[in-house]
Amino acid sequence: MTSPADDDPGRRRGWRWAVLALLAGVAASTLTTALAAAVAGRQSDLALQPVELALRVALLLIAPCIGAVLAAVVVPARSAAGGGWPAVAAVGLGVPVGPLLVLRLDQVREYGVPSALLTLGVLLAWGLVGAALAAGWWARPGRRVERTDLPLGPGLADPVEAGGDPGPGPRGPAA
Repeated sequence: MTSPADDDPGRRRGWRWAVLALLAGVAASTLTTALAAAVAGRQSDLALQPVELALRVALLLIAPCIGAVLAAVVVPARSAAGGGWPAVAAVGLGVPVGPLLVLRLDQVREYGVPSALLTLGVLLAWGLVGAALAAGWWARPGRRVERTDLPLGPGLADPVEAGGDPGPGPRGPAA
C-alpha cells in the first residue's frame, strides 16, 4: 500500500539529489585524499622530523573534510532544500570512501583490533564532520537567495517587490 507522500515528485527528486550528493562526496573526497597523499609522500620515508610528520598526517586527516566542502560546492544548494537530510547524510556517507580507496585502509586489520577500532572511529568522524560541513555550506544565507549586485535604476524596481500596488495596465516587456 502506497501513501500519497510516496507519489510526491518533490520527494522522489530529493532522493535523486541525495544520490548525486553521495557520488559528489565520494569523488571529491577521493580527489582531495589522493592529492594529499601525493603531497605527503611515500611510506618508506620514515626519517621525518616530528613537525614534518605532524604536518603530513594533518594534511591527510583534513583532506576528506575539504572534499566534503568541495562536494557541497558542486551540488547546488537546492539539493539540501529538495533533499533535506538525505542529501546531507549522503555526503557524510561518501566522504569516508575516498580514504578507503586511496590510503588502502583495508590493510589496517593486520595491525590488530585497537588500530582497526581507531580507524573506524576516524572514518566515522570524517563522515560526521563532512556532513556538518556540507550542511553548513548549504545553510549559508548567501547560497539561498539569488540576488544581483547591480543597482536598480529609477523605474526599474518592481513596485510589488517594493510593497506598492502594480496599478492598472499591462505588465511586462511589451508594456
